[in-house]
Amino acid sequence: MMSFLMKYLDDKNSPVNTVATIVLALVAILFLSDVSTVYKHHSSDEVLGDGMRIRLLTAQRDMYITGFCLFLFLLLRLVYITLATNLRLEKNLEAMKKQAEGAAAGYKSLLAENESYKKQTDKLHELLEGEEGDDKKKKVDALARLVQENADLEEKVKTLVDKLKKAEDQVVVVTKQAEGQSSAFMKLMDEKNESDKQLETVKSQEVELEYQRQQIAKLTEERDSLKFQIQDYDFMFAEAKKKAE
Repeated sequence: MMSFLMKYLDDKNSPVNTVATIVLALVAILFLSDVSTVYKHHSSDEVLGDGMRIRLLTAQRDMYITGFCLFLFLLLRLVYITLATNLRLEKNLEAMKKQAEGAAAGYKSLLAENESYKKQTDKLHELLEGEEGDDKKKKVDALARLVQENADLEEKVKTLVDKLKKAEDQVVVVTKQAEGQSSAFMKLMDEKNESDKQLETVKSQEVELEYQRQQIAKLTEERDSLKFQIQDYDFMFAEAKKKAE
């Protein structure tokens, strides 16, 4: 209800707002006219006839009605402004909460990345302690690339594992559906055709699943190879450090 009122009353150029303003102006004019009539007859010392008495009573009645309408309009307007302001504040508060949650999540992610980067940097400094010159720079660049490639591969493996899990869940769901509908497939030909389509979907998902498994195995082998390379670099730097000592 408040959304409807805000849609049509907040816009000063809307037809509803224009009509309400015109009606309010007419009521205000009638109220002022009735007040003027009542005041003129009350301030006069003339003896009023029956017609003038009726006119005075009518003016008093209209004055009370229009005055009550003006008071009611102002009261409703005040209530509407209060409710609309409250609704806007609630929406702004909800938006600010979402922004704060997003900022907090981003801040935590940045802190985690910064901590991981610091650990990797400290490890590289420990490995390269005692090295100098261009060799040190080359080794740092090589190790940095290896670490970054290892992190990228781990991220890819994690993504593929998630996809594999989702695919396995879908296969399980489809298989259960096929098993649950097996009795109906024996009776109705249309449902049997639908079951065949589902089985074809399952087979295609199994093929995709097998392909993802192969990709994960390949990425795992590459990750293990990179780990061995890093170990070789660690051994090489350890030997170089011993020779330097």
